[in-house]
Amino acid sequence: MKEKMMAAVLYAPGDLRYEEVEIPKIGPNDVLLKVKAAGNCGSDLQRIMVEGTHVFPCIPGHEFSGEIAKIGEKATSFKVGDRVTAYPLIPCMRCEWCLQGQYNLCEDYDYLGSRSHGAFAEYVKIPVVNLVRLPKEVDFDEGAMTDPACVALHGIKRAGGIKPGQSVVILGTGPIGMLACQWVKAMGAGKVVAVDIVEDKLKIARELGVDVCINAEKEDVVEKVMEETKGKGADVVMETAGSTATQRQSLLIARKRAKVILIGRSYSDVLLPDEVFTRIFRGELEVYGAVNSNFSPLDNEWKISVQFMASGVIKAKPLISHRVKLKDIAETFKSMYEGKMIYNKIIFSP
Repeated sequence: MKEKMMAAVLYAPGDLRYEEVEIPKIGPNDVLLKVKAAGNCGSDLQRIMVEGTHVFPCIPGHEFSGEIAKIGEKATSFKVGDRVTAYPLIPCMRCEWCLQGQYNLCEDYDYLGSRSHGAFAEYVKIPVVNLVRLPKEVDFDEGAMTDPACVALHGIKRAGGIKPGQSVVILGTGPIGMLACQWVKAMGAGKVVAVDIVEDKLKIARELGVDVCINAEKEDVVEKVMEETKGKGADVVMETAGSTATQRQSLLIARKRAKVILIGRSYSDVLLPDEVFTRIFRGELEVYGAVNSNFSPLDNEWKISVQFMASGVIKAKPLISHRVKLKDIAETFKSMYEGKMIYNKIIFSP
């Protein structure tokens, strides 16, 4: 095997370079994965262009799939050539949350793409315990979207799932939002409403089975949701956009004793007017935070997600807006940051 590979390396916020680097050396419990597809997460734009990674230089990218190229001497549960994706959070296995099987809440975790080198590269090193085998029905592009599918599923499960017939509003139709729409439908939701400001995304949401789509630039979201729920508000609200506007709306469109699930990060202070804040206690709302997803033996949302993708219940491919060669990644993120392109899920390939 060759000793060098091409990768996108972040040296500072906004300084992403496509260059030749050493192929990672694996340990006895690791595998070396040949990356076939790597997707952009919503957090990648902020991480690459504004905040930076936790260490420099660092190869970003944590949503990916590929084929095992090499295995460590103790990584015997997989073999060279296996098609896999991987959970990017590497738990410490020592803190109270890890011992409870809640790996997403680990207090001393490592993370591919921000604390360790990630998958915007030809190869990535991964602990074998983090691997998830891809069914034959799931291709590499779809496999690279397992992470957002799991994030959407985890958010819904945090609030106890969906009861048949419940009304659900999803604020934001990025990949997580669109996948959430499909999950709640699969769980038996009644009326599902999707809200966004990009008409092309709402069109895809309609094609995926969403009952009502609201363009927030053309309609009053609160009025429209109340109209669609006969003045009561939604039983379940999921905020996935990370916008201060949608975070306020999430509380205003919820019916009494509704469940409000917050997944999106706003990257700025969220100030709630009294009218909005009082809805929490006057309506006895249940507000849930949800972060990442879980991969423990007790609650493996990754295996569930790939099974539902394999069955066709969860469709990932319609969410892909662009396919880009890895060598063009720096220019692509610059265009995204400058607002020069409308995108949903971008799949990068070496």
